[in-house]
Amino acid sequence: MTILITTTDNVEGKRIARYLGIVTGEASAEVQLVSDKPVTSFSDAYHQVIPGARDSALRGAMQGAEQSGANAIVGAKVEYHIHGSGRGMVMVSVTGTAVVLEDI
Repeated sequence: MTILITTTDNVEGKRIARYLGIVTGEASAEVQLVSDKPVTSFSDAYHQVIPGARDSALRGAMQGAEQSGANAIVGAKVEYHIHGSGRGMVMVSVTGTAVVLEDI
């Protein structure tokens, strides 16, 4: 089943038939910050791991929605938390409301 994810509260041409609750997905990745490369490479290091962590968090939210019987997640919010010294961590969380959409 394909789960639609949107940051909006509704989907054009659809109506929300049922609200099934909040779903979340979380993922983290370690970033090596200490190296012989110039400081500008820190940014590159984060940009290399963020897409994978984001995709993993989205998959987690979609799995939660699918398990609840939803066919969509509305009001989705993606948050990034970056911290660490020497070794950085990127944590990504996706939160939204699992719903059942029907055609209008």
